Amino acid sequence: MTSQSTFLRRLERAGVWLQRGAEILTSLGFIAVSGAFIWTVVCRYLLRDPSHTSEELAIVIYLWVITIGASLAVRLEEHVAFDLLASLLPPRATALLVGLGSLVAGGILLAALPFTIDYIAFLWREKTTVMRIPLNQLYACFAVLQGGLGVKLVIEAARQAVIFRSGRVAK
Repeated sequence: MTSQSTFLRRLERAGVWLQRGAEILTSLGFIAVSGAFIWTVVCRYLLRDPSHTSEELAIVIYLWVITIGASLAVRLEEHVAFDLLASLLPPRATALLVGLGSLVAGGILLAALPFTIDYIAFLWREKTTVMRIPLNQLYACFAVLQGGLGVKLVIEAARQAVIFRSGRVAK
């Protein structure tokens, strides 16, 4: 067993724990979104006094839940992918194609991350309408999304490089 494959196994194990934590967090987030939405309905139709705070809270939590879920809780294999060409190639060529594609996509996401963070930081002066949450805090989830997916894609590229070098497919 090489040190690279040991490193990749440890990285994969850490990724599984991160994914489980994100799944728990997003599940709790969906419960909170549902609770805020139900409270909005109760206030509007039963109490005849709309709660704008719960509406905005539901939107904010939903935004964070979706981006955290997409970047950390969902495995790469579960994302939408167009693998028509890769499915026609032999395993080593597939590993090369998927690895290069993952490396390029992950590299672009990670290279653009400082610019995304810079723009999000620029939004500090604007606030949400009701709860007055600074938009830089609200939209920080997009930096998490971009960074999380970028790192996942680079790790996938490394995994595909191991497969390409060994010549056999490892699940």
